[in-house]
Amino acid sequence: MKYNFCPNCGFKLEGNFKFCPNCGVELGGAADSSRQPEPPRGYAEREYTRAPQAPASSTLDKAVMLFRDKDYGRALSYLIDFANTDDIEILYMIGYCLYMTKKFDPNCEKFLKIAADQGHPLAQGALGELYYALAEENSIADFDRGYDPYSGISREKYEEAKSKCEMFYSLALKYLNLAKSNGVK
Repeated sequence: MKYNFCPNCGFKLEGNFKFCPNCGVELGGAADSSRQPEPPRGYAEREYTRAPQAPASSTLDKAVMLFRDKDYGRALSYLIDFANTDDIEILYMIGYCLYMTKKFDPNCEKFLKIAADQGHPLAQGALGELYYALAEENSIADFDRGYDPYSGISREKYEEAKSKCEMFYSLALKYLNLAKSNGVK
């Protein structure tokens, strides 16, 4: 049945909804539009928007429990609902779960960096580890020996890889030192 107003809260509906976007009551979808319920008594028709509700705290509690149990994949599936938060603890957990499940996901660096730059010591340590792993990933030649023309890599590629590697090593050192100064072992 198609409703113009939610039978529970009176919210004006402009379209076929299975659930009311305001209160969440099941509307049943669109089938018969011949009978329209009246708005609740005392309801004056008005347009208003409601801020999206935060996911239930039980969802966050479950995510934290899974994170503590080191079930990072499942914890991430619950934490992803909180990706728009300002809470650095949640951002750290999202970044760390991504680090543990998808090590080189660009979002991993993004979430860890936000938390680390706001002073989260565990995020600083994890970000340092990530940058160290990225440096190792980009280390395609033995840079201490210098460029080897017989390595099968061009001089340009060698220099690019060397500069990326050095950048990641310096970032790793920066964040690992920050974490260490904040008491992370």
